[in-house]
Amino acid sequence: MNALIFGAGRRGLRLARHLIEEGRSVTFLDSSPGRSALAQSKLDCMAITGSATDLDKLIEAGCEGADIVVAVTDSDEVNLVSCGIVKSNFPKVHTIATIRSITYLGSNEKGHTILGIDNIVNPEQEAGQRLYDIITSGLFCDIAYFPGAHYIVTTKTLTKGDLYLDKNLIELKKMLPGRYLVAGVKHRGKVSTATGNTTLREGDEIAIICDDDERDDIYNRLGIPYSDFRLRRIIILGGTRIARYLLALLPEKMHRDITLVEKDSSICAEFSDMFPSILILNGAITDENFWDTENIADSDLFISLTENDELNVIISSYAKKQGARRTIALIKTNNNYIGLARTMGIDATVSTTEATVDAIMKILRGESVRTLHSIFDGEIEVYEYVIKPNFIHLNKSLKDINFKGAAVIGGVSRGNDNFIPDGNYIFKENDTVLVAALHKNYDYVERIFGHREDV
Repeated sequence: MNALIFGAGRRGLRLARHLIEEGRSVTFLDSSPGRSALAQSKLDCMAITGSATDLDKLIEAGCEGADIVVAVTDSDEVNLVSCGIVKSNFPKVHTIATIRSITYLGSNEKGHTILGIDNIVNPEQEAGQRLYDIITSGLFCDIAYFPGAHYIVTTKTLTKGDLYLDKNLIELKKMLPGRYLVAGVKHRGKVSTATGNTTLREGDEIAIICDDDERDDIYNRLGIPYSDFRLRRIIILGGTRIARYLLALLPEKMHRDITLVEKDSSICAEFSDMFPSILILNGAITDENFWDTENIADSDLFISLTENDELNVIISSYAKKQGARRTIALIKTNNNYIGLARTMGIDATVSTTEATVDAIMKILRGESVRTLHSIFDGEIEVYEYVIKPNFIHLNKSLKDINFKGAAVIGGVSRGNDNFIPDGNYIFKENDTVLVAALHKNYDYVERIFGHREDV
């Protein structure tokens, strides 16, 4: 597959890294010579300097021979126009544009397209969905929710005192039965999928796939922190578009427990009109008197959603130290702050870059993939596959398919029944299957689930 990416910024580089690791050919087109040079120095790719709205530059970058074009510049206008030009001149090329403004989308509905563009991804809507999943799961950590399969994936770092240290996964399952599976392990910086013989060591980070219906019990027994208390007071800092998407997703009965803090009075008025049940506070969060007067720190959940990464991290950490029970910080531009946030006691971070790239990768994986999330900084991908009538292993048992250690089947949803499959599980049409695989092994996984006979 030949991919042409408009924009060599944070999203473009992360997306390119995923594609290059899969053996795909990637070319960047960026208006900045500096960004173009940086992309070529960091990745095994081509980079052309020029405008993505210039047809001559599109031709120079190889648009005519591209399979996909992904526009991830910081300009909605450039992303729209460039993909529109591509679609009108090279109609066979699949186009994906990231658009933040709902003005261009015409509505806030996902999947709305214009100018013949095949797919539009709204980064802020994707981030809002991630926030919603974290809040409703009760897990204020790195989680991914798969609504079709009714499973949650979360991560846990093993510490001294965990009962299952130095036990392999077969022993763990005997000690703690239930509908869950350890899908991956990060040991001393190296990530791998898990087998029954995988031994858990202190300091390992594990990825756990868990049935949503059993999550509270399983999290308790596995020692995974979760919030079994009701969120009676939620503070949201920043009247941003992401805050708007989040509030639209949350049920109205929760709005009475939400307070929005915003320093711009006109934005306060807008949110008051849109969400009349929430409490709006017009003030500066950096004013210490404001914290005391409004008792900001007395909250079950503090979420910082400003446009400033540094402020989000600092204020969320401060809120936690002042008494907030759980805190979430939005990371929009610099993913390096994710690790910093963890060291500062922040419970969870949401990265618009990660959310956007996951959404784009889901599109590239094809129609059989309903949901995709990456964990361990993209080294493991978890897919929610729907088994179609042309699935090449339809009606075969799991034990008869050689996955060669490339993937783990973490859960199955069949109608109202959710279960962790064993070797006797038989793939049936319309089953929703959760598959965890090392990113570098995706080509083999795609041959299994992508209806190809060369496995």
